[in-house]
Parts: sequence; C-alpha cells; structure tokens
Amino acid sequence: MRRAGGGSLPFPVLPRSSRSRTNGGAVRTSLNDWPAPMSTPRGATGSTVVPRRTLVALGATLFLAFFDAAALLPTIAPRAAELGAGPFGVGLAVGIYSATNLPANVLGGILLDRVGRRRLTVLGFVLSALAVLGYGLVTSVPLFVLVRAAHGVAGGMLVTSAFAVAGDRTRAGGAGRSFGRYGALIGMVWVIGPGTAAALQASSGTSSVFGLVAGLLLLGALVVLVGVRDVPRVAPALDPSSDPSAVLGPDGAPIDPSRALRELSRRRPVQRALLATVVWLAAVGVLAAFLRDAVLAVGASESLVGALFSAYAIVAALVMLSPLAGRVDEGRAEHAIVAGLACIGVALLAMTGADGLWQLGAASALFGAGYGLVFPAATGAISLAASTATRGRAFGLFNAAFSLGLALGPPLAGALAAAVPALDPPFLPTGIVVLVTAAAIALTRGPSARSTEAAAR
Repeated sequence: MRRAGGGSLPFPVLPRSSRSRTNGGAVRTSLNDWPAPMSTPRGATGSTVVPRRTLVALGATLFLAFFDAAALLPTIAPRAAELGAGPFGVGLAVGIYSATNLPANVLGGILLDRVGRRRLTVLGFVLSALAVLGYGLVTSVPLFVLVRAAHGVAGGMLVTSAFAVAGDRTRAGGAGRSFGRYGALIGMVWVIGPGTAAALQASSGTSSVFGLVAGLLLLGALVVLVGVRDVPRVAPALDPSSDPSAVLGPDGAPIDPSRALRELSRRRPVQRALLATVVWLAAVGVLAAFLRDAVLAVGASESLVGALFSAYAIVAALVMLSPLAGRVDEGRAEHAIVAGLACIGVALLAMTGADGLWQLGAASALFGAGYGLVFPAATGAISLAASTATRGRAFGLFNAAFSLGLALGPPLAGALAAAVPALDPPFLPTGIVVLVTAAAIALTRGPSARSTEAAAR
C-alpha cells in the first residue's frame, strides 16, 4: 500500500452518470472506475521522509492532546462534589463532556478541511486550557457543568485535528506502523495521566491538577506553532484542474462539505472501521466499568484492578509497536480489525467464566492484544480512505464513533445486567456482540486494498 497520510486519491464523489477528467486526461465515467485511494497526489508529504523534528512535534501533539482527558479522569467527580453536586450533578458533570464532544468531532473535522489543521489545533489547545483553568475558578455546579460542556467541544476539535495532522504526515506505505506508534504513545498517556493527577490531587489539591494540565495544554499549542506546518493545501484553496485530491462535484468545483462527509461515510472501508470502533470502544467502556466487580467476585483485592489495567495497556502498546501493526500497510486492515475484535470478544467471554485472578490477568492481556490490533488498523484504514482534503472529516467521523462507543457501552450493558442479574458483570453479552461484529466484518469484506490497487492498474 503506497499512501497513508497526506495524499490519497479522493473518495468517489461523482454520480455514476457523471464524467470527470483527471490530471492525465483519462476520463472516469463511474464511481467504480476510480482506483482505491492509495496513490500520492502532488503537494502531499507522504512520499518524502518526514523530518525528525516534525515527528517529535507530532508525537508531543498527540500525547498532550489526550493528556487532559486522562489526567482529569480521577478529578472531575471530586471537584463537582466539592462544589455541592449530588449524584445526579456529578453524573451530569462527567457525562456532558462526551455529549458535546461527539458533535464537535464531526464539526471540527469539517472545519479542519476548510481552514487548515494548524490553526484549529492551536485553537483547540488554547480553548481546552482555558476550560481546564475554569474548573478551578467556578464556584457553582451549573457553571462547572457549563465549563465541562465547553471543554467537550474544545476537546473534540483538538483530538480530531491531532489525528488529521498525524495522518497528513504519515509516510507512504506506513499507515499501520505509524498509527501503531501513535497508539502506543496515547496508551502511555492513560497509564501516566490518571496516576500523576491522583498523586498531585492528594498532595496539593484539585486546583494544582487543573493548573498542571492547563500548562501542558498551552505547551501543546506552542509545540504546534513551532513544529507543525499545514500541508500545502486544504479543500477551499484547491485548484480543481491541477490537484487530484480535491473533493470535486460534477461541475469540477469543490463540493459542499456536508456532501463530502456523506460520500466519505459511504465508503465500505470507512463503514467497517467506524462499526468496529463503536463496538470496540463500547467493550472498553464495559471493561472499565465492570472489571472491579469481576476482581471482587474472585476474592481479590480491589487494588489489583489498576494492575490488570496496566497489563492491558502494556500489551496493547507492545502489539501496536510490533510488526503486526503493519498489516494495514499490506492492504489487510480489515484482517487486523477482525482479529482484534475476535481477541476482545474471547477475552470478555473468558472473564465471564474466570474463577481466579490469573484468568482475569490473562483475559486482560488478550483484551489488550485486541486493542493493539484494532487501533492502528481502524485509524490507518480511515486515513487511507481519505485525501488530505477530506482527512479532517474522516477523523471527525472516527472520533465521533470513538465517543459514541464509550458513551453507549457501559449504560446499555449496565441496564442489561440490572434486568438480568445472572449477566452481572455483563461481559458475556458484550463479548457476544463483539464476536458477531467481527464475523459480520469478515463475511462482508471485499478484496484487499493491494488487490484493488492491482486491479485498478
């Protein structure tokens, strides 16, 4: 596979009856005439070596973009309670972030393709920093919830833009390996962030946590300003006659962003990656919500829950750093997605029947292996399915699916466990859903991207 970020042929946007002329003069008469989005258009950076300074800046950008969500995980609920919130207020303060984050992912993706990555990434860092500082300054629960909602909007734009920036600069043929490394880096955030914040909160209070996180977010804005540049063009600035990655309508002009989003969402690889992401993150949410119950059920100490999560995170990082993450670069992203979902489903079934801590540990490690396979495959598939002109929208959809899975998984599984006590903790039904999804993707997948490219030639 020859192209991961910064330039693939555009996804098809023309009706079957329309005719469009490419740079070389060949006429495409239908959607099926367009080759798979794997070649590198003029102006993209994927065909050249990315400077080390840029790679360091990209890594720092992704790390810092996720740090606030991870570090504030043990802090938001105590701060809301400190302001006088009851159980409903605490739940609202925690959940409103996801409620506003989801639409911000999609809207942010559209803005990224219209105004450029760099400006929106800096804006996301700055607005997130202001929101985090606001957590420590507000004095009432309604204001705290309002600030939390604003943080969800800023965070949605920030994470989407960080992924798009990374995708634009992925080396040709390296989507899986690149996003595997990025995923391992993000995994480190979730290992380091909550523990650091909890220790700082215990020693210095919640205000110190908010100050540290806000400072790191502003540092992220500085890193982007110094080390990241936009690729040579974004959609509104394209010359349709000279750039093959423009999102064109039948008249040869850039099409409306809302239509571009619809057309992108109709691509089969994107649909499968988004479905896998919703189900995979729903499973992650269920694991986070109910692993404690499973640990207590086998008679182990609650303190070991953190150790199991660490095992899961470490295995996921090792898999993402391994050659397995490069399966997407061989045109086999869907193979890795199916294998990863299968690992996650089997792990959840194993937890259902676990009667000892070692079984839970082995299942957690298997869950981590599944995560390590799905993350680079899904993100790589999303990046490959889009051009630079549409990659913001593509990652907006991905992050919306990410948030949707986390938001839906725990409450739906919890409601089922409440209705059927024998299913508590609800690992069995969740595992079955994950395995059914893996089977559906396996049965409906088309030819590999590599064979599609060969056929297009």
